[in-house]
Amino acid sequence: MSEQIAAIHDGVIGGVGEAINEQLDRLFDEADKYLRRALDGNSAKLEAALADIRAAKVEMREEIRTELRAELRAEITDRVALINQPADGTAGPRGEKGEPGSLPMVESYNAGRVYYRGNVVTDQTGSYQAKRDTATAPCPESEDWTCLARSGADGKDGRTFRPRGTYDPSKDYKRLDITMLNGSSFVALRDDPGPCPGENWQLVASAGKRGQQGPKGERGPTGPLASAPRIASTDIDAGYNLNLLYTDGSSETIPLRAAFEQFFSETGA
Repeated sequence: MSEQIAAIHDGVIGGVGEAINEQLDRLFDEADKYLRRALDGNSAKLEAALADIRAAKVEMREEIRTELRAELRAEITDRVALINQPADGTAGPRGEKGEPGSLPMVESYNAGRVYYRGNVVTDQTGSYQAKRDTATAPCPESEDWTCLARSGADGKDGRTFRPRGTYDPSKDYKRLDITMLNGSSFVALRDDPGPCPGENWQLVASAGKRGQQGPKGERGPTGPLASAPRIASTDIDAGYNLNLLYTDGSSETIPLRAAFEQFFSETGA
């Protein structure tokens, strides 16, 4: 409303100003012609008179325009005050419930096909919805497509703990390998972790301390006496071997030749 009033205000002032300017121009043109006739032959006086007329014209035009502007503003303000300002209306009745909405079907993108506004397509880079009818290929930077979801990068195979038995300095160990050393277990924090234990190994479980000695058990009952075999007979054969025969049937041979030779050598017999 205020913008419309301002437009009316400027239009009225402009129209009135133009009408006044036309009347002033006509008045001063007639005065100019009169002075030229009256001062014909005296150009110096004529130019001075014309200069005065022009200055008076400019001053009078500004005074009239200022007075008209102030009067018109006051008149417009009074009239606007008489206008009944519109009031907000009451809320209308609630509309009927619409049908359940549904998302557009997603289809694989086919190069060269024309897609229409709202179509949803997917390709190896992600999913897209058309902003307008288009035949351009979808991409995240396209002005014809809105990127709904971008494809993620391929992941790497995950690692898990891998038991490697007792620690062996000659083996190659990888991250998350578990090894045993002196009753404790360690896990490698990176590939090629170096000697264990070390800064690239994490202690998982340490060996427990040796427990206290338990109480002495009671002595068991005495067993039956052992029956050791006895010598049943002995003899020395021609080779200076002592042959022993035991009561259980077993036998044993003890060579004596070297012993006799050493004896006779030492005694000189």
